[in-house]
Amino acid sequence: MVEFSLPRGLRDIPPEESASAEAVRAAFIDNCRLFDYKLMEPSSLELIETLEAKSGPSIRNEIYFFKDKSGRDLGLRFDLTVGITRYVTARRDLTPPVRLGSYSSMWRYEEPQYGRYRWFYQWDVELFGPSNAEADAEIIEFSYSLFKKLGTRPKISIGSRKIIELFIRNKLGILDEKRILNALRGVDKLAKKSLDEIALEYSDSVSKEQFQAIAAFAKLKGDANSFSNTLKEYGIEDNSLVEILDSLKSRGVQNAEPDLRIVRGIDYYTDMVFEAFDIDNLRLGSLCGGGRYDSLPAVYGRPDIGATGVAGGVERAVLAYKISRDRGKKFFVAPVGKDLDIIRAAASIAATLRTGGIAAQSEISEKSLRKILEAQAEAGTTGVIIVGEKEMAAGNVKIKWMSTGEEQVVKKSDLVTALANRL
Repeated sequence: MVEFSLPRGLRDIPPEESASAEAVRAAFIDNCRLFDYKLMEPSSLELIETLEAKSGPSIRNEIYFFKDKSGRDLGLRFDLTVGITRYVTARRDLTPPVRLGSYSSMWRYEEPQYGRYRWFYQWDVELFGPSNAEADAEIIEFSYSLFKKLGTRPKISIGSRKIIELFIRNKLGILDEKRILNALRGVDKLAKKSLDEIALEYSDSVSKEQFQAIAAFAKLKGDANSFSNTLKEYGIEDNSLVEILDSLKSRGVQNAEPDLRIVRGIDYYTDMVFEAFDIDNLRLGSLCGGGRYDSLPAVYGRPDIGATGVAGGVERAVLAYKISRDRGKKFFVAPVGKDLDIIRAAASIAATLRTGGIAAQSEISEKSLRKILEAQAEAGTTGVIIVGEKEMAAGNVKIKWMSTGEEQVVKKSDLVTALANRL
């Protein structure tokens, strides 16, 4: 017998996970409403040259790409930022600031790991227009607000590629762009590899001693004032990160701290970068990440607009989701016996409840009442509405409230009102 299975890294999303994913989606959409981000969805297919515009041909190693029937080279989107940026840069009629959000699926050809798959969903918001601390702080506040909605205690770690670059240029005398980029990639791996391993990997760009100096600098900590003073001791007069931290404080964002080890691996970032973590589950890794990427609109022909944004994997958000998994108030109508009239009466009652806006389903598998009650208790059903010959003859139904075991007899005609009042 042939066994049909999915390729490695792909998967089906089961109903129980879909319910949590929908809760994440609802929280994201509500956050977009609160922050006035307009929802859109960029194309799932892009010309390969669009995807290569910033990352180069090496991006093909990380994505799914193919030729279509016309012989064009196409790629499946690997994030939402590229497509949204392409869209905005083509729309010269849009007046900055432009705030856009999207919640969609995408594909990456990378090794699957905990909370990460080759086909996955992502939420994303982008802010185009001003290149300043307030815009960056707004994006970070959006992320903080979203994960607060999901019941987590978010911690925000904020880095600056610009500050790290200044240290590399001014203190180490490295001016070659490729060597600087490799040094930044090395910093991005500090949480995953040892310093010796990273220094060896990028030995053609930075010496071990140079990378040790970069790693030591990247570990600088402190509040806004002390961090600013420490940077001055290194001869770095750049207050952009401090301004973001001050703005976040005024916005009520807590647990935000500078962390220059955060540089993020995507090359199009130009300055501020950040990641959010769940304080109670750091093993989960980054819940979302983003930053300023003014170079990307320029690649697509719009050097006049700045860009900052953030994206997060929905699967990670589902794993972090701590709000009570209330499956909602739902009812089940149970016919007693196998009489067709009673079974159809139960189906009619369930239909009436749904018309009244109450989630309900009825028994169609001829299970006994005992089996029905056991199954609905396991399913978390709010109440079972029992319909038998005796109840039908009197024009009544019996409600069994599952959490307490209490039973209540009401007129069939009053059922919707009785449930609504109780709820």
